[in-house]
Amino acid sequence: MLKCRSVWRTLAPFAGASATLCRQNVRRTGLNNGRTPAHVPAAHVATGPAGGGGGQNHFYVLLVGGTCLGGAIYAYRTLKGDQRRYQERIAEISSRPHRRAKEATTSIRTEAPATEAVATQAARQDSAQPSLTLPWHAPYLLIGGGTASFAAARSIRARDPGARVLIVTDEPDLPYMRPPLSKELWFSDDPAVTETLRFKQWNGKERSIYFQPPSFYISPEELSDAENGGVAVLTSKKVVHMDVRGNKVKLDDDTEISYDKCLIATGGVPRNLQVLDRAGEEVKNRTTLFRKIEDFRSLDKVSRNMKSITVVGGGFLGSELACALGRRSHDSGLEVIQMFPEKGNMGKVLPEYLSNWTTEKVKTEGVKVLSEALVKSVTCKDDQLEIKLKDGRLVKTDHIVAAVGLEPNVDLAKSAGLEVDSDFGGYRVNAELQARSNIWVAGDAACFYDIRLGRRRAEHHDHAVVSGRLAGENMTGADKPYWHQSMFWSDLGPDVGYEAIGIVDSGLPTVGVFAKATAKDTPKAVTEKSGTGIRSESETEDVASSAAAPSAPAPAVAREDDYGKGVIFYLRDKVVVGIILWNVFNRMPIARKIIKDGEEHADLNEVAKLFNIHED
Repeated sequence: MLKCRSVWRTLAPFAGASATLCRQNVRRTGLNNGRTPAHVPAAHVATGPAGGGGGQNHFYVLLVGGTCLGGAIYAYRTLKGDQRRYQERIAEISSRPHRRAKEATTSIRTEAPATEAVATQAARQDSAQPSLTLPWHAPYLLIGGGTASFAAARSIRARDPGARVLIVTDEPDLPYMRPPLSKELWFSDDPAVTETLRFKQWNGKERSIYFQPPSFYISPEELSDAENGGVAVLTSKKVVHMDVRGNKVKLDDDTEISYDKCLIATGGVPRNLQVLDRAGEEVKNRTTLFRKIEDFRSLDKVSRNMKSITVVGGGFLGSELACALGRRSHDSGLEVIQMFPEKGNMGKVLPEYLSNWTTEKVKTEGVKVLSEALVKSVTCKDDQLEIKLKDGRLVKTDHIVAAVGLEPNVDLAKSAGLEVDSDFGGYRVNAELQARSNIWVAGDAACFYDIRLGRRRAEHHDHAVVSGRLAGENMTGADKPYWHQSMFWSDLGPDVGYEAIGIVDSGLPTVGVFAKATAKDTPKAVTEKSGTGIRSESETEDVASSAAAPSAPAPAVAREDDYGKGVIFYLRDKVVVGIILWNVFNRMPIARKIIKDGEEHADLNEVAKLFNIHED
């Protein structure tokens, strides 16, 4: 017993009162004559630095053979081992900055740049080393700085006001909305619009392309210590590796950031034509893949300095840019050409008669349209680009804008071990937008299961808003399924616009119901009345109500060649799976409800009455 007491005296400075408690318990219990298991007390021992109050560990003393000597020695060794490992860990962490600084210095010294330009680049690389004040841990980490990430951040903060949210984006800009890049910004009369990025909406009100000013955010350096939390944005940094098991990511400068919960909202990258990919550098330098703010600025500059621009692509983006550039050509003399393989503009979406009508509308905007045009090759000759088509046509131009679709960004799939959908692309997620228990995906990169229309992927602003918002709610414990039918819209200038929902594929059977348009049936007129410019920001909050149907009968087409306003229904197995509202606004909740109900309709003329298209 004397040896046991000696060990306890040695142990006491580490275990304190808990050691005394354990010693008293040893005296009381002994082996308990083997009748019932002896109580095994847990001693709480602080292995942190003096006054730190942290590092609480547990150890157990097992009494065997009527003596506590073996157990006490084991406990003593456990405490000493914990203390030694703790001190080693602290020393290792403290040495990191010195090692990094030394490595960076050694790298710069040994590389010995030969020119001043190379020396400057090396200095920039050194300054890009991980900042000691950047957060090494983010409770909520959002990868990507687009609409989905911003919507998620707001949603997280709404449900968890003290949340610390870190957005990491490879762009140099704070989160912004993309639709104005191909819409309203091009119609601004401000010569400094490329710098201010402010524009007048169709209703005449001015706003910025950014969701919030810089004052809305806190700096990444302040995130860890922010008493009330906040949203920080780490710009010009790309996540290149994701360790799902370790709950951490690596940036392109080798910085590692751990997380509790993570959202992947990496969006997509513009597709390119293979003939342009295989072309020489001269062709690539005169080609724009339109997606970001820098692309808008670059194309704006090109349009003011070049004589001819050719837009390749007849979808939403290609048609919007063609119309925007065409309007600019009225004053500048710029030649604008649009070419695509379909028979008419938006031929993959609109029924043929409406696609042809839209093509004529685009031509009136000052655009030379070349339909059924398949690009065979592109070369640079005599300081111009020559585009050879498969049917023998030759087009000469100064610059090309490729608007041929979007490829979801799934670069992290391999390192993270996440599944990519083989049919639609994007990360496969469940109904709650989860890819793993603590990883969510939203926006363009998410391949989700639609409870009404099956698995699909959407690339539109409204989907980014709603899926990002839902992901943020679920990251804070909501566990809600994604049931929302997102919408998208396109404006061919201030006079023609449409909104669509569901599956809108020209390969499906369609039924169109049209009426004569009035002066108020344009995007400009409707925004002047509602005071809104980005329609989906208000539409997603609306709930369908019972609309009073007018008594007048609904003709199928108002005039054979005039599709002023109307509703186009897309059918699959006699059920409406998609709807386009052509110059009909503020009726999207009704369309959403029709698709959600999933019923067969004997007479779609009667259904069209719900949209009040025959009202003056």
